[in-house]
Amino acid sequence: MHNKTRLGVALAGTFTLLAATGSAHASPFHGWYVGGQLGWVGYDIDYREDDDGRISGMSASGATGGVMTGWGTVLDNGLYLGVEFDAQTEDADLTVRIDDAELGVDSKYSYGITGRLGTTVNDSVLLYGLAGYQRARFDYRLTETEEDMSLRFKDSTNGARIGVGIEYQLDSRLFMRAEYSYTFYERERYRIEDEMTLRFDSDAQRFMVGLGYRF
Repeated sequence: MHNKTRLGVALAGTFTLLAATGSAHASPFHGWYVGGQLGWVGYDIDYREDDDGRISGMSASGATGGVMTGWGTVLDNGLYLGVEFDAQTEDADLTVRIDDAELGVDSKYSYGITGRLGTTVNDSVLLYGLAGYQRARFDYRLTETEEDMSLRFKDSTNGARIGVGIEYQLDSRLFMRAEYSYTFYERERYRIEDEMTLRFDSDAQRFMVGLGYRF
C-alpha cells in the first residue's frame, strides 16, 4: 500500500476511534454528511529547466467546484472530531515565455482526505481547523521554436494540506460552510528524452463555499 494511502487510512481510523471512545452528546453537527462546494483556486509555481530557464512565482488561478462527504461528532466538552473526503474539478492555467520557449501548465482536478478538529460556538456555529493530504492533476506543455520541439504530458502530485473553516447549521439537516486551505505540493522532476530535466515546485491556495446535508 502506498505511504500516503496508509496515512489516509490511519487518519480516518484515528478520528473514528477517538469519536467512538469519547463521550458524544446530541448535536446538529453529529453524523454523516454530503455536499457540494464552489470557489477559487490559485497555484504558485516555480519552474526550472536543467541549470537555466528558471522562473519563480508563476501564478495560475481559476474556478473550482466539486463534492465532499464525511463524518463527525461533538464530544461533551464541545470538541468536534471529523474526517472528510473531497474531490473537485479545476480551471487554473498559465502560459509564459522563456527565451524561445513557451511553457504552459493547466490544473485539471484534485482530491484528498482531511481530518477536522474544531469547537462548537453554539448549536448553529462550528469553527474548525483541518489537516490532510491532497492530490492534484496537471497538464504540462513545452514548445521550443528554435529546436522545433513540442512536448505535452500529464502527471499528478501530492501534498500536505492545512486550513480553517466555519460551518453554520441552517436547520436540523442543511448546513453552509466557508473554508480556506493551503497545500504544499511535493517537488516534481521530469526527465525528457534523456535531453533535459524539468523541475516544478507548486503550492496552492483554495477558498470554497459549500452547502451540505447531514444525515
